[in-house]
Amino acid sequence: MRALIIGTGSIGARHVENIRELHPETEFVFLRREAARDPLAEACRAEVVTNFYETLNPRPDFAVVSTPSGLHMDAITPLIEAAIPFYLEKPAVTRQTDVDALRRLLKENKFSGPTLVGCNLRFLESIARIRKILKEGSLGTVVRAQLTVGQWLPDWRKTQDYRQSYSARSDLGGGVIFDLIHEFDLVRWWFGEFEHVTGHSGKFSMLDIDAEDTATVLLRKKEGPPLVTINMDYVSRRPVRRYELVGDRATLVWDLADRSLKKIGARETEVIDCGEAGFTMAQSYKSAMRHFIECVETLHPTCLDIADGLKTTELALRARLGSVL
Repeated sequence: MRALIIGTGSIGARHVENIRELHPETEFVFLRREAARDPLAEACRAEVVTNFYETLNPRPDFAVVSTPSGLHMDAITPLIEAAIPFYLEKPAVTRQTDVDALRRLLKENKFSGPTLVGCNLRFLESIARIRKILKEGSLGTVVRAQLTVGQWLPDWRKTQDYRQSYSARSDLGGGVIFDLIHEFDLVRWWFGEFEHVTGHSGKFSMLDIDAEDTATVLLRKKEGPPLVTINMDYVSRRPVRRYELVGDRATLVWDLADRSLKKIGARETEVIDCGEAGFTMAQSYKSAMRHFIECVETLHPTCLDIADGLKTTELALRARLGSVL
């Protein structure tokens, strides 16, 4: 198996290590602006090239795109034209013009993938368990949901000055709405599409960035519940990722920091066992990559292809614009 890696920063390196663990025999080719070798390239004996067309002989079985999200179109356009399956880091793209251009490109090239947009939280067992509980209906009618996510940006990537990260630059896809897009993906996965979007976002802290550091978004369906609120920030000094789904029979509370999923009823609270790795983020990345490679090998569609990922991008775009439909 031959893998083309476009973007070998921290998340790209993580993907490389997961591929090596899942398929030790994989041959790697790194596409970089300069043909520089580094410890990662040496460790996996990667070929390093500067021109996309140099990667086609021999042809890669799949590609992984981990460049800043604002630059994704530059990477995925030749992949689609060459009909190479790809794993694309989230979000798929960050501009409506790119959404429209990408849809045209997929149609014109009759591209069928497989593709996977890397919203890896779907692959946490505890998150998947929430979806199962919702389908079972034991919460009754879910009338509202609140998803909160936040972390102090300077603490996020310990080896990098946060001011130099893509998170700090709106032109590269930074800002909490796209950087923390998992929550938009999850509410679509759990509840379906939302027709009404209102929200407020902005840079309200003293962080030295040119993107929004705080957002509160309200999502509503055309008919019926739930009302969904998403709160996100780069400011919380203690990392938080906590979801509350309120039904007329029970409330479900998921807390990543506490590694807990609880169903709270009128008289008792059930602690739901999600397994040893149910809240392990590192495992979710590996599970996502395993799923993608299996789909490449079998030519089956993935659970979150590029078309689905674009719908999540559009929801996030509407949240950023504060639009009301």
